[in-house]
Amino acid sequence: MKKIAIVDYGLGNLRSAYNAFRCFEVDLKVAESGAGLADAAGIVVPGVGSFDAGIQGLAARGLIEALNRRVTEGGAAYLGICLGMQFLFEGSDEGGEPGFGWMRGRVHRFPEGANHPKIPHIGWAEITTPRPTQLFKDIETPADFYFVHSYYAPLEGEAERHIAAVAEYGFPYAAGVERDNVRAVQFHPEKSQLAGMKLIENFIAAL
Repeated sequence: MKKIAIVDYGLGNLRSAYNAFRCFEVDLKVAESGAGLADAAGIVVPGVGSFDAGIQGLAARGLIEALNRRVTEGGAAYLGICLGMQFLFEGSDEGGEPGFGWMRGRVHRFPEGANHPKIPHIGWAEITTPRPTQLFKDIETPADFYFVHSYYAPLEGEAERHIAAVAEYGFPYAAGVERDNVRAVQFHPEKSQLAGMKLIENFIAAL
């Protein structure tokens, strides 16, 4: 049975992601420290919260070092959800902590003002997939997924080269990326009904 670790670094949304993965035949556990990732074939980093608090929570639990060892060196599959996608980059406008740096570039805040949509962006939005990827295999797009966020990865630099999905909120931005064993989405598949469950199934199938 495939071993999957859901990373707990002290921010919300862990339970809904855990319950979604429980719908599949996997050996599922919650990892509260780096040691919990040692034998996982798949590692899921969910989260809703601030960038700096998330990075600090990961660091305090020894999870950043463990993620680097298991994912970038050991080849374990990574699925980042919402904040878990933003962690991939070098940093965020939301704070001063460095991200993982697995992808070059920076996460930005949606602009505010009368000429821009309301933030945070909360609700269903359509995504498109500009290229075939494992994560979106057999998901017919355009498709709707559920979003909750105020920050986004722009369609430039490394995000653009490894784009898996695009959404629009005033302008197009990266809603998903996929590079080798690293995959991430800005939306919440665990809250996105059948399309979201299919995406989770695709992640598991690739392990």
